[in-house]
Amino acid sequence: MSEWGAVFFAFGFALFAVVALILLHAIRRVLLRTEDVLGKAEQEISQLAAESKELLAQTSATLTQLQSRVEEVRPFCESLKMAGESLTNTVQRADAIAQLVTDTAMERLEKAHRENELRLAEAFRWLDVGLSVWQSVKRQSEPLADDHA
Repeated sequence: MSEWGAVFFAFGFALFAVVALILLHAIRRVLLRTEDVLGKAEQEISQLAAESKELLAQTSATLTQLQSRVEEVRPFCESLKMAGESLTNTVQRADAIAQLVTDTAMERLEKAHRENELRLAEAFRWLDVGLSVWQSVKRQSEPLADDHA
């Protein structure tokens, strides 16, 4: 029986060796595929790094150009700001002058109105006096005219 045990043991060991070889072969294939995938990933990462470096260089150049354009436009913007402030001041002064002119005109108009009221009142008094005198002269001359007729 011990011979059979040794045979079973040898057969088990051979079977174990075959399974181990199959397992090692499968692991080797997985490792080769992993190596292939990692190689492709490394190439893609290298390509992405190169593209990123180029993109950063282009972005840096664009930002430099943009900054120079901003610096070129800055004096123009400051001039526009100063022109706007000047225009605002001019409009405020024009409003103040227009208000002053309006106030002065209103004062003169009110003064002229008061003076005209006084003059017209006096003229109407004289007219009333004149009409009263004329009417009294006319009344007195009427009886004389009736006597002659």
